Order: sequence, then structure tokens, then C-alpha cells
Amino acid sequence: MKHGNTARPWLVGLLAMAAAGAATAAETGQGVYVSAAQITALTAKLKDGVVTAPVPTGPGTTLLAAHRTADGQVEVHMKLNDELIVQSGHATELVGGTVTGNKETAPGELRGGKITGAKAYALGPGDALWIPAGTPHQTVVPKGGDFHYLAFKFDAK
Repeated sequence: MKHGNTARPWLVGLLAMAAAGAATAAETGQGVYVSAAQITALTAKLKDGVVTAPVPTGPGTTLLAAHRTADGQVEVHMKLNDELIVQSGHATELVGGTVTGNKETAPGELRGGKITGAKAYALGPGDALWIPAGTPHQTVVPKGGDFHYLAFKFDAK
């Protein structure tokens, strides 16, 4: 997935989809349902070993469905906490430490570079991992691996 100049339009699209889901939930009072098959379809087409897609939710929540067969970039979200829930496959999430060589791709969003001194969490189906805002993290997928997870994003308070 490319970042840099393409990150901003992607973020705008994500927020628009989240807002649409929130409007539906608020208008109907019945919630927003997304089936497992729909989530799988959202992440079916990989580009460079990764795809993330927004999943409709209610107000105050952003949810991304993710599918990886390749390592992710180092990420730092200055204003958002992440909660990862593993659906299938295995990966290692590097959390914390120090990042060198990253760049701001959108306001409060840093990507790229190299992470050192991070704690490694071995993740598998059913596992959950909370990553506080401002904390560097990177998903590392084993060679030949196939990793599916949900990433809930919450404003840091």
C-alpha cells in the first residue's frame, strides 16, 4: 500500500464511509450489520501484500478490516489508539521502541522507517492487542503467511 500523497484521499474516503455507517445506525436505531463474508470480500484483493478497508460502524468508532501476506510499514498514530483483533493466521506485532527515518503522511500519522527496541507480540486467531496512541508499531508476517485482522481505532483521551 502506498502512503505519502495518497494517504490523505484514503483517509477522507475512510471517514466518509464511517460517517455513512454512523448515519445509518443513528437513523434506524437498529445498528449496523456487516457479515463475515462481506468483511472477507472487502479484503480479498491484495496490492503489494496488503489491503485495508473500512467497515461500516456506529458513531465514534473507526474499524478497518486488514489482510496481509507481507510486512507492514512502521506506523505511529499520534491521536488514535489501535485495538487489533486477529481473525486468522499468525504475525508478530512489534510495539514500542524507537523509530528512525519515518515521515508524516497525514496530520498526526507517521509511516515508514525502522523500529528498534520494540516488544514482539506473537499474534494468532482470537488474540487482541491494544496499542496506545503515539506508540510505534509494525506488523511482521511470516514468509508465506496469510494474516487477517480487525483494527479498531479510537481517539486518545
